[in-house]
Amino acid sequence: MNTAFDYKTELNQLRFTPEEKAAMTDRLLSAAQKNGSAQTSRRRWKRSAVAAVAAVACLCVGAGAVGVTKLASDTFSPVFGSAETEIIDKIGHPIGASATAAGVTITADAIIGDKHHYAIAYTIEKTDGSAFDLDVNATVGNGVLPLTFEQQDTNIGLMGGSHGSSYFYDADPSDNAIQFVEECEVDGNLPVGGAAKAVFRNLYSYPNGDYENRQLLAEGKWVLKFDLDFEDTSIALRAGQSTTLNDMPITINAVTLSPLALRVDYTVESAVVWEDAPSGRETAYNRTQSDRYLSDLTVLLTMKDGTVMDLTSAGGSLSPNYSEDVTQAQKGQVFDTIIDPADVESVTVGNIVIPVDAS
Repeated sequence: MNTAFDYKTELNQLRFTPEEKAAMTDRLLSAAQKNGSAQTSRRRWKRSAVAAVAAVACLCVGAGAVGVTKLASDTFSPVFGSAETEIIDKIGHPIGASATAAGVTITADAIIGDKHHYAIAYTIEKTDGSAFDLDVNATVGNGVLPLTFEQQDTNIGLMGGSHGSSYFYDADPSDNAIQFVEECEVDGNLPVGGAAKAVFRNLYSYPNGDYENRQLLAEGKWVLKFDLDFEDTSIALRAGQSTTLNDMPITINAVTLSPLALRVDYTVESAVVWEDAPSGRETAYNRTQSDRYLSDLTVLLTMKDGTVMDLTSAGGSLSPNYSEDVTQAQKGQVFDTIIDPADVESVTVGNIVIPVDAS
């Protein structure tokens, strides 16, 4: 899974039917393509990737990594910027695991993560040193290359729902390599230090954004095994506050902040009810329900310099409990840039302002 197209059959964290998930993905992709032009070149990749909200099956796998050669900051600076390289090198770790098939080598360069999130950066290059036959300017929007794997799964030894994004870009058009980044938030806690296994199959391009007529670039299967080796420096902010969301009482169960991401867990005192969609499209009712329980919850990160990061559009999951008439909700997002939590003044959830220093 690496683009919004691949996620159409995977997006199940909101307990929708596959057809409804496809419709939501179409809607998100359209919105992202309209809203990305104002971002910087580094953030353009991230902004477009937000359209690829998805669920990932996290399964038990093996481990191992070889050939570490790069600092984490060397790998992630093009993704998150170079302002906090010391933090990146502290919490992120090089990987160096690679696999070769069909004359193409995929290398897992580095991983960074926290209690609920991870990002993995990969390099893809031909073994003969030649470049891929790509027009790097013909993107699907905002720097994202029109590439896709037929299959891409990252198994991390954890069962449960998740959501995230992934995308291709070219960090250096003068060399023969392209880059692939996967970001993920899991419903539970990541097994830090545990095993991971990434499987890729068949690399395609879809020039002019024409996914239906995609072209095979490399036919093969690549399997990489490595450890979820990063330092979790997330902090738990004060929780337990009560407020309302669209006239429904909610309780903030947990707010977790790290240099990489923010996550809010909350309980809505009403069980969300989904409508069947036999027509194969997301119904207006289900879209309204998703907004009502998840998207409408304001989430803001206020820095001490006055800068405000609006995370209201972050992805998440909804798990209704009909016997208790409640919905367990989670909402979170990997940031566009690495931050120092010491620079954060507060986190706002709904109308509740949570000071970071007092947590």
